[in-house]
Amino acid sequence: MAETKLSNQQKDLELFHEHNCLINDRLIYFGSTDYEEDDTGESGVDFKSAAKVIKNLVYLDLKKKSNIKLYFNSPGGDWHHGMAIYDCILGLRSEVKFVGFGYVRSMGSIIMQACNQRLLTPNCRVMIHDGTSGHYGTPKTTEAWAEESKASRKRMYEIYYSNMLCKNSKITLKKIEDMCNYDCIMSAEKAVEIGLADKVLK
Repeated sequence: MAETKLSNQQKDLELFHEHNCLINDRLIYFGSTDYEEDDTGESGVDFKSAAKVIKNLVYLDLKKKSNIKLYFNSPGGDWHHGMAIYDCILGLRSEVKFVGFGYVRSMGSIIMQACNQRLLTPNCRVMIHDGTSGHYGTPKTTEAWAEESKASRKRMYEIYYSNMLCKNSKITLKKIEDMCNYDCIMSAEKAVEIGLADKVLK
């Protein structure tokens, strides 16, 4: 019996290291670096990391309707792949509890807004900003991408506003836009104070 239990635990660990998901605990870990690519092949929110976390979310949700914990530590990343994660979370039957470690920056702070509970560890740092874009091409191509960037920023402000307003009645779209004009870095306590998160874990 003890050997069977140990074998199951070993399988869980192997699955976690390969897929960043503990099935029995309904826990998903999303971690990445500032570098272009680390030894896991992840560089923030990109195609690979988004595909992995979406598969894990859908799998756990289909397995049973119950709370899913998303442990997050990332500098952010691509807008469109991040929004795929955001939309996936909103479409789940299960509630998702977000726990931020280390840093929750840029796209990570938007993904956090899709979750039912937004928790941060005491030393977690949160950052919001307008993001960057680096599109080149003909004048019409750059104009098209400029319009897309404008629409993305507008949607980002709306996401922050709708979630922050529940906790902070004084927040306005103009205040959010002003904060996003630069890399606005804050402590976990400050993120809770302005409504970006719900609670700092003790």
